[in-house]
Amino acid sequence: MALEFNKLTKEVEALGQNVAERLAELAEQLPVAQAALDSIGVADEVLLRKVEAARQHRWAGGIPTSEAVNAAFPLPAAPVRYTVIAADGSQVYPDRHGVALYYLINIGSIVFRCGLAQAPDTSSRPEVYYQDDDLYEDEGGQKPKVKIDAERDRAELAELARLSAAEAAQAPTVAMLDNGLLLYISLLTENKALLQELWAGYIDQLDALRASGAAVAGVVDRPRAAGVVRLLHLNSLPLEQITDQALRELGRWERLTDGALFEFLRPGERSALFVHGSPDNEIRYAPRGHNLYFFYVNAGRTGKDALLRVEVPEWVARDPDRLNLVHLALVEQSRVSDGFPYVLMRAHELAVVTLPERRSFDEMVMGSLIRQKLRPGISQKAQGKAWTGAARRRYP
Repeated sequence: MALEFNKLTKEVEALGQNVAERLAELAEQLPVAQAALDSIGVADEVLLRKVEAARQHRWAGGIPTSEAVNAAFPLPAAPVRYTVIAADGSQVYPDRHGVALYYLINIGSIVFRCGLAQAPDTSSRPEVYYQDDDLYEDEGGQKPKVKIDAERDRAELAELARLSAAEAAQAPTVAMLDNGLLLYISLLTENKALLQELWAGYIDQLDALRASGAAVAGVVDRPRAAGVVRLLHLNSLPLEQITDQALRELGRWERLTDGALFEFLRPGERSALFVHGSPDNEIRYAPRGHNLYFFYVNAGRTGKDALLRVEVPEWVARDPDRLNLVHLALVEQSRVSDGFPYVLMRAHELAVVTLPERRSFDEMVMGSLIRQKLRPGISQKAQGKAWTGAARRRYP
């Protein structure tokens, strides 16, 4: 056993104490924060001027809309028939210690036709990339992981667009992703040309989804975002005190999250809509008509709340029928699996490439190399890891 647990006893006790202290601090903060949210109601001109001033400092809070920020909207009525589509992706990165250099992207999807007595359609679409153009950049060097991740994200949207083009003509349709719609790739690379390429490919698929007639939603489980908390902090600042430093901190709301703030939502209810304040949203998405909004929804049941953060483009946020359908589908699907949309769970199961599957695929690759009269082999480092891993499994 490599990890000696007896050496961590004091640290674990301190960890537990720290968690208890944070929860006690949160219990004191929360009523004050919710009162501050209530005091805003529908944002007035003073707050909107503060938001405009803050955006000059790359502020990334939640921008209020015409809805009262403390509103709670009940679950809409269900149509006789509607369709929910979900897609999720996984990837296998290139391994220079493996039998051959390649990467793999697998997209799992499900089409759930509500109101029809038929089983959902499921699919898995794997693609393997091994050509030099796939693996290496024009300026040299191996393709970075951030680019492979972005290709996976684009492929997820492309699969949703492909399926929605057929389904939305038959019934109102919601297309779901297990993540937000805003790509955070600018945090992972400073290569401006690469960023432009990756964003363009992703937003092209949002165009295709809009053209299909389906509503699209990105869903985040157990959200840790604090966009609305940032709005509370901004509201407390005088206009002349809005600076980079003042916005960087949250003052009395430090460590508070939107998830805690919207605990007042009852099962089935959604919060108000907010515009995503990220500069990337304003620069990349809004000019193409995909300005991103977000809201929170309690997709749980009595006795077991389950708060989800949901991102939608403006063509969903501003269409009451599409927005209501997203709201309804999230809650109804979450009732199937007790707190998180069933279709997203199933899409993940279809997408994930397990370790045994990765090994089986490598065996397929090895067989192909042998048939080409090559002598494949893995690196000594990889072999050592395989041996030690096998030993741990055989002799626990």
